[in-house]
Amino acid sequence: MKNKQMVGLVLSASLVTMGLVGCGSNQAADNAGSGTYSGKVVKLKFWGAVPEESGPKQAVDNWNKAHPEIQVEYVRFVNDEAGNTKMETSLMAGGEVDIFINYRMDKLVKRINANMVEPLDSYISKDQFDMNDNFGDKAVTKFNGKSYYIPAIILNDFVSINKSYLDEAKLPVPTEWTWDQYKDYAVKLTKGDGNDKRWGSFVGNLEPKIYEWMDKTVKTELGPNAFYKDDKASNLDNPVFKSYLDTMVDMERNLKVQPPYSEAKTSKLQGTSLFLSGKTAMVWNGTAGIRSIKNTKDFPHDFVTAFAPTPKMTANSKFIGGGTGYLDFTSINANSENKEAAWKFLKWYVTEGNEPLISSGRVPAWKKVDKEKVAKLVLGDNPEKLFDVESFKKVVFADVEYVNDTQFKNLAEIQKIVDEEGERALIGDKPTADAVQSMKKRADDLLAKN
Repeated sequence: MKNKQMVGLVLSASLVTMGLVGCGSNQAADNAGSGTYSGKVVKLKFWGAVPEESGPKQAVDNWNKAHPEIQVEYVRFVNDEAGNTKMETSLMAGGEVDIFINYRMDKLVKRINANMVEPLDSYISKDQFDMNDNFGDKAVTKFNGKSYYIPAIILNDFVSINKSYLDEAKLPVPTEWTWDQYKDYAVKLTKGDGNDKRWGSFVGNLEPKIYEWMDKTVKTELGPNAFYKDDKASNLDNPVFKSYLDTMVDMERNLKVQPPYSEAKTSKLQGTSLFLSGKTAMVWNGTAGIRSIKNTKDFPHDFVTAFAPTPKMTANSKFIGGGTGYLDFTSINANSENKEAAWKFLKWYVTEGNEPLISSGRVPAWKKVDKEKVAKLVLGDNPEKLFDVESFKKVVFADVEYVNDTQFKNLAEIQKIVDEEGERALIGDKPTADAVQSMKKRADDLLAKN
């Protein structure tokens, strides 16, 4: 039965994506080079989804140059179903994977349940590696009382805003706001009609995805596992789900400050392109937009981009929404033949070692990073020409409480239900109340059946 479950996991797996020398000591690097291997070179395979030219190759080269006794090879897997199937098949085979990165918690949990992931607690204890000092007491969610990963990066979503349009409307850069305040900004930043219209808002990067942005929003109010009451019932009857849809409908159909969902989907509108061409004043797309803002060859523009935190449901909302927080969950394969060496590399990578990835927007989760250096690496040379640097620092290094989900039952199916029923609400086929009621019934039927 266990074998069948493992095979089922491999066949169903899919993956969705996206250290720096700081002010502390070099203890992690020193420890990484310790140990004797009787003159034999240990070879490790490190699997990740980031293209090697975006930093992983340089990181591995840096390690290999300093540690001839432990040589690491980076293996990139593609972020699709076939790529994940290949990696998970390789996890079960000896010698194919030693260290690997998980990009979603639900995928990591499935791998833990399939006995593919090595618990790290004994390694952490043996090296007296202070997790709280290095990452904080909430950086790792334990399963069955054990730690199976260390996060390499931390991600704060944010809203990018055209600073010239803000100045024109005499509006300050928001430091904290609700959706009602966001809508007020969107109204004031919308201008013109027809082909000359400048939209105040666009939520999303590529064509809009309803579940993705609803998930990020409702968790500001509900926190972890927002979509579940328990493993037998969904939480979709909570008023915040309808409130999010009402907000989108209001902006698109009533206030007309955001492109209608049907138009955005049919035309495959891209938030980054709209923003950098001046067609929208605000776009919520997170760090994915940073690289494009710096790419003035393909996206020529002469305005400064300011940054604001993502809107909350209410002024009292406690959390930063889903899609933000600790990510790039770095683990050791339970089937690795070189776990001690894998741990030495993992510990180095999640602290000092992943500096080459920063320029592509992957901000280290390590608490001892040099934040000024991170900002410079992410934003590039002469950042003041393109970025409001202070507002960037405020959102990227915000001291907030992140959401760590632990419940994922039938998540893929629930996502599909939310997208289908949410689309009916946004195109006007159903009132939002009916759409949410249908979500609730379909999700509950699914959870009860399984």
